[in-house]
Amino acid sequence: MHFERAMRLSENIVGLQEQNSTLGGVLDSLAIGICVFDHSGSQIYSNQSAQRSGLSGKRLGDLNSSARGALEPASQNLPKLSQFEGTNVAFIEASKIRNASLPSNAATLAVSLPTLSKSSLEDFRKVHYLSASEANLLWALHHSRNLRKAAEQSNITYESARTYLKRIYLKTGCSDQSSLLLMIERNPLSIIRRNDDRVEDNSRVRKNFLLKDGRNLEYFDLGPEQGKLVLHFDALTGVAIDILGIPEVYLPHLVELGLRIVVPCRPGTYKSDYRPMTGLSEFTDDVCQLMDHLNAERAVLLSQAFGSCSALAFAASASDRVEQVILCAPSYPKHEPQDWRKMDVFYIISGVIGRRAPSLLKAIVPYLMRSVMQNTSKYLKRHISNSKCGADIAVLSSPTIQRRIPEMLALRTMLGTDGIVQENFLNTHGWDFDLRNISAPVHVLQGEQDNVSDPQGSRKLAAALPNAFYHSLADLGQYLLFTEWPWILEACTSTTPAKIIEINVMRTFDTGSVSAE
Repeated sequence: MHFERAMRLSENIVGLQEQNSTLGGVLDSLAIGICVFDHSGSQIYSNQSAQRSGLSGKRLGDLNSSARGALEPASQNLPKLSQFEGTNVAFIEASKIRNASLPSNAATLAVSLPTLSKSSLEDFRKVHYLSASEANLLWALHHSRNLRKAAEQSNITYESARTYLKRIYLKTGCSDQSSLLLMIERNPLSIIRRNDDRVEDNSRVRKNFLLKDGRNLEYFDLGPEQGKLVLHFDALTGVAIDILGIPEVYLPHLVELGLRIVVPCRPGTYKSDYRPMTGLSEFTDDVCQLMDHLNAERAVLLSQAFGSCSALAFAASASDRVEQVILCAPSYPKHEPQDWRKMDVFYIISGVIGRRAPSLLKAIVPYLMRSVMQNTSKYLKRHISNSKCGADIAVLSSPTIQRRIPEMLALRTMLGTDGIVQENFLNTHGWDFDLRNISAPVHVLQGEQDNVSDPQGSRKLAAALPNAFYHSLADLGQYLLFTEWPWILEACTSTTPAKIIEINVMRTFDTGSVSAE
């Protein structure tokens, strides 16, 4: 009864946090900058675009004195556009925004309008089916406000520019330059704030494959198409090898090694359609279909933490398609450490509560996901305080990791939390396979300072496998794949990975691991 009441209270708190986060996320996704000032002129809110345009952190009086043509908003029925550091800004009195539930201390809004960008012009071009030459002329006309100058900037004759302009008029329905320029400058798609390079990288990495039963399987793919295939079964946060967030870090190394990493997204995670499963090996057919789609007969399996359960299931149920397996800090549900109360909260929930009271997972796991996304720094501080490994502390303190964890959890649960709940259940109750059926060599990489995957459990797992090699990394912990990925990927390409692993085990023992960044 007390547990249920505590969960309801926590759900209410997290619900409010989610509502605030959603509103903040929407405002931060806009290219329009928004600042809110109270009656004393102090700033009480600003979104990311306002921060980028220099509006953030300033008092209203400072903006008015710095802006060219700014007027006090109270004296105007309609706000007048002003220039602040090259940005168009409108100062709007809060009382003139009707039917809006603004906070009582909000007195003035400063709104900065986005300038036309190449990406928004490209959107405009696609909507109206403009050719590349027509779009180039339109870009030049936008900046020069003169067709002759625009023709010169576009390296075409004035007569050609007139011809292009007539075509643009026909396609857009405009009849003069003023209405045309007004149309592109008021293009609603220009309000989207973009990081074009990262969006392009992500679109190349994220791919979808339609399974035979009509379900969608999303997978992440990076590296040379003809490279040796490594199937990476990632852990809960999916940021150990973050080919989705920072592909540029890994791609040169993958090209050099001739390695192709593919991360199959398990049912109900990311954009992979959910389906109920009673055992981990039920995912095997999906992965085999993906391998056929990639024209790959065999693959190396690489896993991190709880992802090792799915990797072992595939290795046992599709042994003919597996060359070798490398498990980093694996999870073994048949082992429960005596001091489990000192372990990480993810282990306690999945490895202890999930095994003893699996029905609670449906309530706890969604709450945990939202809590970590909303309070990432608080969660990581608690984890850091319990860690006994310097390398793990360095990883958890990384600004990149602290930023990527909530982003990846949000992506992982974009279709809901049923997939995550099921995965946590299957990791302890869904071992529907026999470890003795794994014929490929299995290399277990285990940091002895790990407080999530107990080293004793990893040793028991290695002992239960018919062809396993246990590699102890004395000074490392749970997050060894985060820092040691260059030589671990090299081991994936080798026919004798034990030699590469042992050389680097000695190196990490002598010198410590590489930087968490």
